[in-house]
Order: sequence, then C-alpha cells, then structure tokens
Amino acid sequence: MDDTLLHGTLHATIYEVDKIHTGGEPHFFRKLMANIEETVGIGKGTPKIYATVDIGKARVGRTRIIEHEPNNPKWYESFHIYCAHRATDIIFTVKDDDPIGATLIGRAYVPVQDVLDGEEVDRWVEILDKERNPVGPKIHVKLQYFDVTKDRNWARGVSSAKYPGVPFTFFSQRRGCKVSLYQDAHVPDNFIPKIPLAGGQYYQPHRCWEDVFDKSILYSH
Repeated sequence: MDDTLLHGTLHATIYEVDKIHTGGEPHFFRKLMANIEETVGIGKGTPKIYATVDIGKARVGRTRIIEHEPNNPKWYESFHIYCAHRATDIIFTVKDDDPIGATLIGRAYVPVQDVLDGEEVDRWVEILDKERNPVGPKIHVKLQYFDVTKDRNWARGVSSAKYPGVPFTFFSQRRGCKVSLYQDAHVPDNFIPKIPLAGGQYYQPHRCWEDVFDKSILYSH
C-alpha cells in the first residue's frame, strides 16, 4: 500500500493493554519476565511498560512508564498531534524499559486509510511481533483525524486580524517580529549563490554564528 499524506491534526489516545492468560499465567507477564531475566541475569526484575505512537517512521508521542502492572498496563493518555507525514500506518509500540535499553514487546498497526474520513476510530488492535505475527495481547486506542483544510484558520495567514495564533503553544502570536533566514550556519566569502528575488534583487546570505556572536556582544553591554 502506498504512503498517504496526513496533513492536519491527529487526536490519539492510548488506553491500556488487555490481559491474555495462557496456562494460568498472563502470557504478556511471562514474556516480560523472561526478557528481563535473560537481559539482567540477576533474577526477576520489575517490568516498566510504556507505549509510543508513530506516524510511519516519525515518533510523535510516548506515554509515561507503568510499573508493577506488566499484564494489564493502563495509561489513559491523550496526544494532540500536528502532522504533515506520509505513512501507511499509525503504529503503537509497546516496550519494556529494562536496565540496558528498551525491549520490544510488539507493535499494533492502524491503517492511515481508516482515519482519513475524520470519523472517530475506537478499537482494540492486535499487538504483533517483528514478523507481524500476533503475540497475544491487544491494545485499546482511539484516533480521530482532522484534515488541515477543515481548520477555520487554514490559508488565512498570520497577518489576518482574525487569526488567533497557533493553538496549544506557550507563547501567543506577536506582531513586529523579525525573522532572519539562514542557508547555513556559516557561508564562506567565495560561496554566494545567485538566487533571484522580487524587484530585481538577489539573495544575500547571512552568517548565523557571526550574528549570534554580534548579538551576544551587543546585549552583554
């Protein structure tokens, strides 16, 4: 399946991983214990389970670590994700944060095509191993995608009097700010690309490190 562009806002919630019992003991718990004992070599440790959400190859969210509940970790965490990514699937990865690095438990895949219509997707998704074979447990997730063209501020531009600024950011929108565009951190004297601009002008490259130095000297006085 070809990659699809997700350009807009994705609301994602990771609820929990269910309990799977085989032979009287949770399969998920037994697998985690085996991983820890093999890795650490000093007996049973404490599983520290967390989950991540990826859009294709881009990591866009991570839950807190859950301890002492390896067979039924519950996060109930939501993510408000601005995205402009090409992907086939939205991927939920479950890992154990063991002492020498994270151990992969498995991944759950929700096809991008399932969220494009903007309807809420609330489902239990099978967790698969690296070969995409089911490992037993399922993860409960909820997704809803809002295409950027449905945003009331789309294409208005920051100069619009009615534009309130980018939501969920620390600083509010301000006027009169100056932006310097840098091609590179430093540009040699003998390297001046001839890039035509409006009005018959040509782009004049700036030197980032020199400007930072000049500003630091200015403000230090």
